[in-house]
Amino acid sequence: MVKRALVVALLVACQGKGRDTSGTASGSAPIPRDSAPVASDEPDAADVGSAAPTKPEEPDAPDPGKVIDQLGAIPAWQAVIDRYQYVARRGQSGIVFGRVGGPVMQPAPLPADFKKGSDIPMEPAGYTWLVDDSEGNGALAIRVQLDAKKPPPTQGDRVAIRGAWELDAKNRWFWKSAGVETVPPAPTSDIKDAQPANPDHTIATGSLPAGAHTISVAKDGDLVYFQITGAMPVTEGDGWQVADAFGAPAVALLSLPGERPAYGGQEMRGDDEKWHLKRQKTYVVRIGKIRKRGNVNTGGKPALITARTAPIELK
Repeated sequence: MVKRALVVALLVACQGKGRDTSGTASGSAPIPRDSAPVASDEPDAADVGSAAPTKPEEPDAPDPGKVIDQLGAIPAWQAVIDRYQYVARRGQSGIVFGRVGGPVMQPAPLPADFKKGSDIPMEPAGYTWLVDDSEGNGALAIRVQLDAKKPPPTQGDRVAIRGAWELDAKNRWFWKSAGVETVPPAPTSDIKDAQPANPDHTIATGSLPAGAHTISVAKDGDLVYFQITGAMPVTEGDGWQVADAFGAPAVALLSLPGERPAYGGQEMRGDDEKWHLKRQKTYVVRIGKIRKRGNVNTGGKPALITARTAPIELK
């Protein structure tokens, strides 16, 4: 009996040899056979030196709108409309943005040998044009007096300028700079017209462009030509009564670039910041959307139209 018990014990001990007991000594369950192998940070030998170098990601271009909003800046021409909020003598200030234009020029003293009919000589007036690039297609601009002790911004750059309105000895409004900051370029304009535009509201002359229509048959976005008819506008935003020809019933009230009333009627615009159209002259502009108010021939009111470009007087 003793011999039989020893044999049984030896058989049990032999059967236990070769069993995997790893992971069970501390009571944890063994890894199942179908589990995925643990990933290694070490590259395979076959992959070493074969992977293409990754190109570093380029930073996104700054959003022009967000940059402007963060500065609290307003378009250059909006500062004209809201001038009562940014007058230096009242201790007010603000930030305007736009595209740096050329120097503001003014007539120079006439030389002693000046001949009547000759071109009047011009000289710098000490200001730089800041062109509003949010409306008017280059037709709206303000005079800016930059700090002469600092390098001027590059013409064509889009900048934000801190400052306030002041009057010079000739009673012309100018924005006196207290600091300039370059901002991202403006979005590309959808207006492709190569029409001349003067930043000082003087009206250029030109020929009738191809594809222009009389204003009575115009559609949204058209190039249109017209004449002033009826009464002239009294205040900014009243609109010009226009028709195909002088003396005809007005088919539309046309607002030119920048013609918007100031809040509360606090109008502080100079004469050179207003458009001056004449009767019996033909002008051409590109318009935006037309807001029709019925048929004027059957009792309706003239349509409301806003011009997107400066008026050009046809030769």
